[in-house]
Amino acid sequence: MILTVFSHKKIDSSALALYALKEYSALVGKNFAPVGYRHRDDGSPYFDCEGAPFVSLSHSGEYAAAAVSESAVGIDIQLHTDVDCKKISDRFNMKATDRQDFFDKFAAAEAKTKALRTKLSESLYAPEGRIFRFIPGCSLAIYGSGEIFFCFCF
Repeated sequence: MILTVFSHKKIDSSALALYALKEYSALVGKNFAPVGYRHRDDGSPYFDCEGAPFVSLSHSGEYAAAAVSESAVGIDIQLHTDVDCKKISDRFNMKATDRQDFFDKFAAAEAKTKALRTKLSESLYAPEGRIFRFIPGCSLAIYGSGEIFFCFCF
């Protein structure tokens, strides 16, 4: 199971992660307190508590998202900004059919990279993840196993 928190507020990463953990704890009926929010040397976040679930975060523009799961998980939000989609697609052989497809695949690659803690350049060659388009002009990708539960904070 993956719990995802999606917000349209500028929010601190640690506050978002700890809120997501609180909601996840209530959903699964486990208490992970006391818990700390930390970053590994590679920048990936984790909860500093025995038996704590995995966590992933993403920010793009005014949007923020967190995913918490009992197994490795990655999440990414991509606002559809002005970038040369064709140039990036060609460089990484992404085979994007249009602008929407490019951002969906890029978000999926980012989510996969976060979950597996690999290099983005590797994930761009084979992006994977479930894509959601809640907001026009924005792609949200989640990489992980299990059902996805959403919590929206607007």
